[in-house]
Amino acid sequence: MIPAQGGSGLIWRIQAAPRDLSRGIAACDLPANCLVVPDATWSGMVPDAAYVECPTFFLEDRAGFVALLAFFVVNSLRFRLYARAPAGEADGLLMAYPRLDDATMQMLRHFDPRSAQQISVLWQRLEAFLGQIALPKPPEQGML
Repeated sequence: MIPAQGGSGLIWRIQAAPRDLSRGIAACDLPANCLVVPDATWSGMVPDAAYVECPTFFLEDRAGFVALLAFFVVNSLRFRLYARAPAGEADGLLMAYPRLDDATMQMLRHFDPRSAQQISVLWQRLEAFLGQIALPKPPEQGML
């Protein structure tokens, strides 16, 4: 079961290509140490498995993490967004964005209806948030 969002202390992860993450980290003035590049990425087996997590020892700045997320959305870069419990991936790693396909969600509804409902609510909230980031800013009015 997925922990509730309130006081759960979820760890959020943006996973993408290391080059894109490096550019985003620099653009958002985040610490370079927050970038994690697994061995599978270095070897080329999984080229887009690098990630940044928040809050963690190397990145506690939640606003900076949201800025990094905005960098990916505004620049139309591919990424995946995950949530996990603070105890680690052994407790589960939930892909929050992009959405799971319908067949996978149907299977989850069959085995764990409560988690499926929580995921659906999370997707709705994330998509509304990501949509707000991607909206163009209205032009500023000139002074009279």
